[in-house]
Amino acid sequence: MSLQKKINIVHLILAAGSSTRMGAPKQLLPWGTTSLIGHAITRALSIENTPVFVVLGANYELIYNQISHYAITSIYNKKWSLGMGSSIRLGLQTIKRKVAGCEAVLISIIDQPVITVHHLNALITSFESGTNSIVASNLGAKIGVPAIFSKHYFDELEALHLDYGARHIIKNYSNQVGVIDAIDIGMDIDTIAQYDTLRKRFDLEM
Repeated sequence: MSLQKKINIVHLILAAGSSTRMGAPKQLLPWGTTSLIGHAITRALSIENTPVFVVLGANYELIYNQISHYAITSIYNKKWSLGMGSSIRLGLQTIKRKVAGCEAVLISIIDQPVITVHHLNALITSFESGTNSIVASNLGAKIGVPAIFSKHYFDELEALHLDYGARHIIKNYSNQVGVIDAIDIGMDIDTIAQYDTLRKRFDLEM
């Protein structure tokens, strides 16, 4: 019996924003024994055979100095103010240069600290089944990241402009999207109030 071919998936974490509504770099807000970005990186590194790339932008040096010890590839998006699309584009371009035979990219953000390793592995397992060329998370009000995109969408991901994120691709190809439930864990953080609420509920469990 032949073994199923392992698909080469690369994890791209988006962390370039300026966090203007937070009053401080969101990436460095405490979470558990680390920070939001440290938690996202640690979570990603626990997935086997999945290289991790992290796109930084605003407050680059401050944040880079906090994560430089991790076994990741850091990418500096000097045009971070153009929006998430620019970070995805630069991330894909870097991955294509550095990872031979990359078959898919798993895109996640640091703003969802309650997302579990189990959920990320469920996305990967679903994608590797070959049923869908995109596997995304059901967040309740929307379908979005974390999500995996096959290499067939790389050109379109690289063509994203301004503040169009990966959800734009998910919407355009909804008939090709597999969905994994994340309604209870996919909450994101945009304000200090949301951060405080989630930290009180989940921080000690992390």
